[in-house]
Amino acid sequence: MTNSTLKQNDSRERNLAKSLLKGAVVNVGIQVLGKNLNKDNFWQTLLVGAAGGFGDYFGGNVAMGAILGGGNALINKSNFLGTTAKYAALSFAADGALKIAEAKAEELPEKDKWETVWDSKLPKGDLNFVAQANPRVGCTQAVLESIAMYLNKPIIFTEYNNGYDFYDYAANKNKFTVKTIYNGTRAKTSELKSLETLCEETGKYLQAGWPVAATYFNGEFYHTVGIMQITKKRKLTKGIYKYRYDIKMMNPADSGDKYLPEYNFEKSVIRAVNPFK
Repeated sequence: MTNSTLKQNDSRERNLAKSLLKGAVVNVGIQVLGKNLNKDNFWQTLLVGAAGGFGDYFGGNVAMGAILGGGNALINKSNFLGTTAKYAALSFAADGALKIAEAKAEELPEKDKWETVWDSKLPKGDLNFVAQANPRVGCTQAVLESIAMYLNKPIIFTEYNNGYDFYDYAANKNKFTVKTIYNGTRAKTSELKSLETLCEETGKYLQAGWPVAATYFNGEFYHTVGIMQITKKRKLTKGIYKYRYDIKMMNPADSGDKYLPEYNFEKSVIRAVNPFK
């Protein structure tokens, strides 16, 4: 459950992150188009792009153009004023340039991409988005409604204005068969599981058709989301593989919030709903 302040802060953070990513992608694309990108300036290109993203967030495309122009002039040892003026004047025609840059970014060496190691998801597709009753309560009810729609099972008890524990509302109130996979909020040290283990165990339930609910503390409230897909990815960096887990969720508080951060998942109460009972 989230309040308006948390949602506003989350929105600002997502917009800034989007601008930083946009700047990085655009600048990589520009360097590729100009045939200036190489392994020696790749990280400089990303940093200049991120700086351009700050410019885009606070001042728009012209500001981003000026920053990227100046930064690339230094990287490429070209005329500073001429390059800066050129990019500032173009303003990148942001949408068009972004599409070109994203397409060119796909041509980066394979070692700079994330590749899928394994993918576990519900066999009948994603959970439908169901909005919670208000910002403070109703996430549990919304997640169970979405799961019920997926399983084509009826909801026999509804009460939208109170906060409920998912197990109580699903199993006791609505007679679903619910299995607790993990209780990250109360686990003793000896009971703690690694992120890899949690994702693998949860993924097996998803593949078998069991929708999953995860409840975690978001800083002010306990909030419940539906989990429908977990993907393990890796990227080779300097001869060493780095790993990440994309945990796709149905967030009843925000339809645009698609992935649960790993640190929230690790501290969640994770429950699977039996589709056969």
